[in-house]
Amino acid sequence: MNHMKVVYTALFGNYDQLISAPISSEEICYICFTDQKIKDSKGWRIIQVDSEASNFSKAMLNRYYKINPHLFFSDYDSSLYVDANIEIIKDPSFLFDKYLKNADIAVPKHFSRNCIFSEATECIIVGKDKASRIRKQMKKYKAEGMPENFGLGENNIIFRNHNDIKVKKIMGEWWREMNTESSRDQLSFGYILWKNKSQFLYMDESSRAGKGFFKYHMHNEVASKRHVSRMHHKLSVKFRKVIYFNLKY
Repeated sequence: MNHMKVVYTALFGNYDQLISAPISSEEICYICFTDQKIKDSKGWRIIQVDSEASNFSKAMLNRYYKINPHLFFSDYDSSLYVDANIEIIKDPSFLFDKYLKNADIAVPKHFSRNCIFSEATECIIVGKDKASRIRKQMKKYKAEGMPENFGLGENNIIFRNHNDIKVKKIMGEWWREMNTESSRDQLSFGYILWKNKSQFLYMDESSRAGKGFFKYHMHNEVASKRHVSRMHHKLSVKFRKVIYFNLKY
């Protein structure tokens, strides 16, 4: 198989529903790893995964496939990963050429932050992971010399020349970091890129500013969350903002 591209997603639990793949050139294959019983594949090749037999939570199983395309796609030259709530509106062939001719990794810039340390504080405030775990992780990065404002990817869209030896190394280190530190992948990805002095690109397109290529959909869990639950979450966030105001690492 020569010069083939793969677009893939991972769908575990009821967090999202499968979104239709666009009509694309024959050299692009669309693959979905899932534990759901999918009746309508919507243009995707479905690869069934038994999540109950895994040692990972559904969230970590999702990240396993997200971070490790080289383990599954050795027959493909390059890959595009999208979160399951990201709709690909049209053939992304142009973007493969745009980003992977001059770099081996490309992701969208984060829409509001440019620093893993400010992202870490936000994760603590909104309760994405234990504060003690995130603070320990950030102190470790700071002690190693990780600079502030290095940059921050949103990571819900990732282009990769995934079989490149340097990319394999980066993905392997990213996955190990995810298993030893916070499971928030945005916190460790920038660190791994910095540590390896990796060449990568920030994309012009994103799930929020898709420029005709991508569209963001709310997760099922967010869309269905009851009003009382949302109010409780907002109060918790306000409380943590007071506690962790001006947090230093």
